[in-house]
Amino acid sequence: MLRRDRRVFLIAWIVCTLFAILPPTIVVAEEDREAVRIVATESGSYDWEKQLFVARGDVVITAGDLRLQGDLLTMDLASGDLWLEGAVRLVQDDQEFRGQSLAYNLETGQGQFEQARTEVVLPEETGIVFLSGESIDFDDDKYSVSRATFTTCDLEDSHFHLATKELEYYPGEKVVIRGVTYYEGTIPLFYWPYLVIPLDVDEGQNFFTLPIFGYSEEEGYYMKNTFNYYFSSKAHGNLYLDFFTHLGVGVGARHFYDLGGLGKGSFYLYGVPTSESTVLKTALKHNWNKGNWDFKTDTSYENWWAKHQLQTSNRLTMSLEKINAETWFDYKENPMAATTKQQEIGIKWAQNLTDKWRLNLQGSLNERKTTVKEVRLVDYLAETVYRQGKHTFTLAAQQQYNPDLLEDEAPPWRSVQRIPEFKWDVSDLGAQNLPLRSQVILGHYGERPSTVTMNRAFGQLTLGQRSWRPTTGTTFSYQGHLAAAVYGDLQRQTWLYGRLGLTQKLTDNWQFTTTYSRRDVWGSTPFRFDRQNPLQSFDFGLNYSTTPLRFTARTSYNVLTEQFGSLTLQTNWRPNASWYVSGYATYDLNNQSLTRVVPMVEYKKDKLELGLGMRYQPANQVLERFDARIALPIGKTWLVSYDSIYEPPKQAFTKGTVTISKDLHCRELSVSYDHVQKRVALQFTINAFPTLPIGWDSEGGLSLFDFEEVADIVGVKE
Repeated sequence: MLRRDRRVFLIAWIVCTLFAILPPTIVVAEEDREAVRIVATESGSYDWEKQLFVARGDVVITAGDLRLQGDLLTMDLASGDLWLEGAVRLVQDDQEFRGQSLAYNLETGQGQFEQARTEVVLPEETGIVFLSGESIDFDDDKYSVSRATFTTCDLEDSHFHLATKELEYYPGEKVVIRGVTYYEGTIPLFYWPYLVIPLDVDEGQNFFTLPIFGYSEEEGYYMKNTFNYYFSSKAHGNLYLDFFTHLGVGVGARHFYDLGGLGKGSFYLYGVPTSESTVLKTALKHNWNKGNWDFKTDTSYENWWAKHQLQTSNRLTMSLEKINAETWFDYKENPMAATTKQQEIGIKWAQNLTDKWRLNLQGSLNERKTTVKEVRLVDYLAETVYRQGKHTFTLAAQQQYNPDLLEDEAPPWRSVQRIPEFKWDVSDLGAQNLPLRSQVILGHYGERPSTVTMNRAFGQLTLGQRSWRPTTGTTFSYQGHLAAAVYGDLQRQTWLYGRLGLTQKLTDNWQFTTTYSRRDVWGSTPFRFDRQNPLQSFDFGLNYSTTPLRFTARTSYNVLTEQFGSLTLQTNWRPNASWYVSGYATYDLNNQSLTRVVPMVEYKKDKLELGLGMRYQPANQVLERFDARIALPIGKTWLVSYDSIYEPPKQAFTKGTVTISKDLHCRELSVSYDHVQKRVALQFTINAFPTLPIGWDSEGGLSLFDFEEVADIVGVKE
């Protein structure tokens, strides 16, 4: 709290007595000193012998950022002590206390409230804690509350509260509570011997969790408990104690640390030693930064019935005035997954030799092992880059693997070596009103697995995207390039690419778009990595947009194959705030058949929610899936909901959760049953706390209602 210079206040109080015979409004100030202002609506008097000043009626004392209010003030000018009674308020540093009486020393900043209460804002403005107690003692560093109760319920007679005999509140740092009992009304439910709510830690770290009850086939009925500890903002964490009917007792800890110059991070360890099958989880995160160096590591290991995985990611970077360097090692192993093992080791070095001359070095080894094959890829790059105005010169030696190899694809080429390659880029050729740029490349190339090795000369002239608007509702856009390559065996490949787009506004609501793309190719190439294929296609789009209704139609036409792409139709209709109707469909223009239909309807009003959707193949007369989301309020406080996905071809649900919830004003009690994964969960949530509780979530399928992109919903690749 606020400390004062004793001499300043004694002088101020002496001067104050000179105005005791004036009306009850009193102002005390000294030139070049902090002002003290005392206002009382009824009376003010001073006892010369006892050096006591008394004021009555809406007394307000302001001194700097301190503001005191009460009905009756008694002040000892000799000691700086004051007593305020009746509707007392103390406001300082955005913190406000209220109570029946206050004893406070303006010199030391120490005081005591009787029957006091205050509000504590949690970090990131995630909630407010209402705190009260028989008395609150405070000084510069902390507030100590005796026989305290606190809650996040905003009612005067709160539905729940936590009670303790002793509470210490350190502004901006932490709240330390000993002997905490959780009360639902007047019924005690839970007890914590020690509890800390930090106010100065990173968002997302969980510190206060009520027990979570549930059931699963592997674990049986369970109760999961989290207890926290807090030594300082540099040393705190959670302790876990869980009980499972099928497994026994689970124990663990997560510790957050800050070692100053040695870095900060966290480590986690959890296991169920009483389980017949292994249940072990561990993780380590560490970040070290010193001067120009930075190191990060994130390593975890899980070995239990649902996952068997070791994963680590490590980065070491160096940043100097002219040099930036980085090395990394990533590793992931999971025998139960389709990709059983994957690792990458790499290094980068970038150095500014001069203001215009730069050196870049990079290399990596990537290994990927699946149940059917193993891939080992080596990638390296050594280049020097010189920039002068519009010109950029690059000399490079490189081996580049095809990234499609990591996606379980069979690309036409595996890797390309450029030893060496010289490149000359001109960013602007200076043509008036035309953004032309050029590129010339000379190099010696080797390709695998074709084993073709020879020289190659390449040149390209590029026109950047431009637009032209002849009328208000018409916009043309165009871009393209002309390129040619000559090879060591005298083969030649030349191609011309162009793209022309038209956007036409038909009415205020209708808009038509079309894009014509064309690539003409002459000659041939001995390589596969730069092989160009002829292209000639149109893309069409028609959009209608108004306040309640939106409609979109898209398709394409390949001139060379004389084939249409799928016609995708999408409509969204929102007649009011409650109803939302949408539909998606794909139509095969070549076979003149409707391939897929996805209708959906949603209704939301207050807590009532209804969502129905389906995905249907009319051509094959197959109903692929059916989605349902229903939330039905019963009375004012009960809610029954069901969220499901059913796939008729499999004759099985891939998602199905029934939840019954009871609204308890600022709390909610819910019971969920997942009939797909055979899991039951009992969850009690205090809505005003940002971290209560860790919610239970079924790993079911994604609902149609969670998708936004048309291509994802109807299964069409764009």
